[in-house]
This record gives sequence, structure tokens and C-alpha cells, in this order.
Amino acid sequence: MSEKMTDGMTEAQRRAEKIKAIRRSIHGEAEVAPTTYDNKADSEHGETMAERIMRAKEKRSSTAADILDELDEAIANEKAAAARLAAEKAEEAAAAAKAGPDISDIIPALESPVQEELHEIAEEITEDFSEVTADVTEEVLNFTETAAEDTGYSQAEENSGIDVSDVIREDAAEDTVIFTPPGHDRKEAPPPVMRHEAEPPVMRHEAEPPERGHSSQKPAGSKKKKKKKTPAQRLRGLFPEKGDSVGECIRKIVFLGSVVAIFVCGYFVGDYYYDLWASKHKTRELMEIYEIYEDREAPTEAVEDEGEKRIRYKGMLDGARKLWDQNNDIVGVITIPDTPINNPVMQSEDNNKYLNKKFDLSENIAGELFLDFRNHFDDVGEDGYLKTENSDNLVIYGHNMLDEQMFGSLKWYQRHEDYYGKHPIIYLSSNYEKYTYKIFAFFIVDASDETDTKFDCWNMLDFDNEGDFYNFVNEAKKRSLRLTDVDVKYGDPILTLFTCNTTLPDEERGRLIIMARRVREGEDPMAGTQNSKANPNIKWPTIYYDEHPGERYDPDAEFVPYG
Repeated sequence: MSEKMTDGMTEAQRRAEKIKAIRRSIHGEAEVAPTTYDNKADSEHGETMAERIMRAKEKRSSTAADILDELDEAIANEKAAAARLAAEKAEEAAAAAKAGPDISDIIPALESPVQEELHEIAEEITEDFSEVTADVTEEVLNFTETAAEDTGYSQAEENSGIDVSDVIREDAAEDTVIFTPPGHDRKEAPPPVMRHEAEPPVMRHEAEPPERGHSSQKPAGSKKKKKKKTPAQRLRGLFPEKGDSVGECIRKIVFLGSVVAIFVCGYFVGDYYYDLWASKHKTRELMEIYEIYEDREAPTEAVEDEGEKRIRYKGMLDGARKLWDQNNDIVGVITIPDTPINNPVMQSEDNNKYLNKKFDLSENIAGELFLDFRNHFDDVGEDGYLKTENSDNLVIYGHNMLDEQMFGSLKWYQRHEDYYGKHPIIYLSSNYEKYTYKIFAFFIVDASDETDTKFDCWNMLDFDNEGDFYNFVNEAKKRSLRLTDVDVKYGDPILTLFTCNTTLPDEERGRLIIMARRVREGEDPMAGTQNSKANPNIKWPTIYYDEHPGERYDPDAEFVPYG
């Protein structure tokens, strides 16, 4: 017998035993072991099938329970006999064919004339049972209800299929053992006995009156299935509707406001990072064009004019010409080696044009680096000569971007003490010449300072005399975060880099200044840049001392000025 068939019959027998226990609890019967082939065969020796049927007919006046018992026992005996007969024939057929017989050979064997006679007897007993008095019928009904209560069956079990009709049907099969011939699997075809157990109409009629049946009724615990809402209905439900309580309306309004805020913030954050990406991409493409022609020099000639030598430019640097052709506001390129700073420098009629625009005039939060509009930087006329002398102090502005674009990397001069020693050189090229500068000071100023610590170095573009020059560079040295050995002399062109800084209490007012002077002809660019040290007496803006009352600048402390 296959394992699946054994498992299936074990479950059926267990259920039959449970139902039989219900019946015994009503009649006070002692619980006995399940009937097997061995003890069942012994019980059949005493009396024949005909005698049992005759005795069942004579007891019409007996109780309904007695009739059911007799009928169950007769049916069970006949089914067991039919099963044994079918099994013997199946074994003989298997031995003759030396292979497992087909299930179609077993089914006819089980459909014996004895079974047909059994059905006729069952129908006759059913007709006789209909004559039982109303008291007996009531006893049967009481029996079914009491059995369900005594065994502790829940309503859920009753709805799941264990009702009075099931009790009677299971009694018919509780003593029956199903045999499967060797070589057969339950999956091929269910045993004929199981087909008879599936729907015994006579027994259903007796044990379960139509008005008490459950087959046409829905389970007590069933719920009405809710109709699914369409996407449009769900979307509409997010907004206040007629019939909503005040609390529900407020909840929906708050939710919708939160969603709008999330989308707006998401848009601005996404737009910010897209601008950073676009700015970096465009700058890199432009500088790649410039670097192709980086090694080429602009053609020039020296001309004597009234005893003075003047330089006449015959054309721009090739790389600068490529950039200038895209935008005539490009006046040069600035680079600090081994840093992100490698950008074109713009100049327009004011200092606002390129705050939030790229060289192609597209809107971008990063903007461009730009030269103060008041500066003159290799401004060559059509005749090839400078229109005016270059400014003494060139001021270049740029944003302090989080991803270190523009002047975003200048903050490392303040934050890392060794950053200056690694990056002291700045290369600045105009459209006609290439220049090298070395940094000698870097410090923090207050852009809105009107106290005695005011130092608006971005407004000092030219010096009237030597005194003005040294006052300017010495003021920068007093404020410098680190002191260097770079010397500064009157006549050295100055370069000032200007960007935002958050060191001061009011973050909107802080500015970081990087100040450098041009490398002289034949000078070592790195000279004086490798032995910097922290400034022990920094001159901070007044707003800084308001936040740090324990610190003060000492004007009498030792100081070695330039010049």
C-alpha cells in the first residue's frame, strides 16, 4: 500500500473514531478498539447477513439509534467483504501478469451483486424508518445536538463540514479497512469504497432534516467581500470629502501639505545637485579645449616708443582664443595645481552677471569665477598695445561650493595646517600672457565690518605710493592664519582670491581671503613657502571677539613687517 494511501486512511479512521466516540457518549457505551479484519471476521461466524437483515426489520419499533447501529454494521460488513474479494482477485491478476494490474481491473471486481443487494436493503430500511414515531425522531434530533455539545465541537468545526450527516456517513466507514494491491498508487484512482462514502443520500435524509441542513447556507463567520476601489477613487479619497469629520479633514489637509512640502524640497535638492553636476561637466569640457593649446605662446614684438620699450601683442594665446570665441567675457584661466581649481575667469560690466550663470549664460547655482569689473588685466586694444596698465591688486571672486567647485577647496588652507605647504602656487593666465603667483597670507574678514578691524581689501585695487602698498600687505600679514617666509616688496603685483566662509558667528558675513604676489623673473616659486607656522597673534574681526571674549589682538606683540 502506498504511503499516501496509508496517510489518507489514517486520517479517515481517526475522524471515524471521533464520531463514534460521540455516539457512545450518548448511549453510555464503553469505548472499544477500532474494528480490524481479524476481530471483524470472528464476529461474522455466528450469524449470516440474512439473519441480521431480518432482525433489523423486526425491530421497527426500536429506537432510531438501534436501527442506525444495525444498518451501519451490516453496511460495514458487506463493504469489508467486497474489499477482501476485490483484493484477492487483484492479487491473482497481478501474479498472472507478473506486473502491477491496471486500476480498471479492480473497479469491476468491487462492483459485485452483493453491493447492489446491499443498496436495495438500505432503501427498504429507509422506508421503514420513516414510520418511526415522532418521539423517536425527536430523540434523534436531541442525540445529534447533545453529541455536538458533549464533544466540545465549536461552531467553526460545524461550519467546516462536521455535522450530523457527517457523523452517520463516517460511522459507515469507521470499521472498513481499504486495501490497495501491490504496484498501485492512490494517485491512479481512488478506491470504490471512497466513492460510496462521498455521498450517501439515504443517510443524509435521515440524520439531517432539510430545514437543519448547512449545504445550502453560507458559513456563519463569512463576511461580505468589499468591492475594490479604482485608482481614481483612492486618489479622490486623499482629499477632504463630504461626510468627513473635522478631524479627518484636518488629517487629510496636513497629509497633503506634507506631500507638497516633500515634493518641493525634493525638487530644490535635486535641482541643486543637478546644477553641480552640470557646472562641473561644462567646466571640464571647456578646459579640455584650452589645455590642447596650453603650451603655445602668443606672438609678440618689442617696440621702442619715445625711448621706452613697449610690448605689442600680435594675437591671443591659442587656447585663450578658443575660449574667447565662445564668450568674449573670458579674460583668462586660473589654476592651483593638485586642487579642483582649474577654471576660466570671466569679467563683465558688473560683479553680478556670473554669480549664477555659466560661461554659456545658462542659469547655474555654481556660477563662474570672475574678475572684479574695476580691474584691468592685459586689456589689449586693436593696435596690439595695452589700453591701460594692469591693476596693482587683481581680485577674483568665486562661490564656496560644497563639492569644492569654484573656490570650494580654498577652505582647506584654513582647516589643514599642511595644505598651504602643498599648494602655495597659483597660475593665472590672461588671454595674452601666463603668470605665476605665490601665496604669502590667508585670513578671515567681516564683509560688513565697520569697526576698527575693518579691512575691505577687495576695494584696494591700486596703490598711490609705497606706504599704501606696505600698509596693505602688512595688514594682511597681521591677519594671516599662518606666517610664511615669502617676502613681499613694493611693486609686486598682488592677486586676491575672495570666497565665502562660515567661521564667524554670522555665517553670512564671513569671507576667506587668499593673498599672493607675482613670482619675480628668475625666482624660485617655492622659495619661502615650506616653513610656515601658526600665527600666535591673529587679528580677527570684532564680531569674532564678541563670540570669543577671552581672546584679543595684541598690537604690541612682536611683529616683523614687510619692507
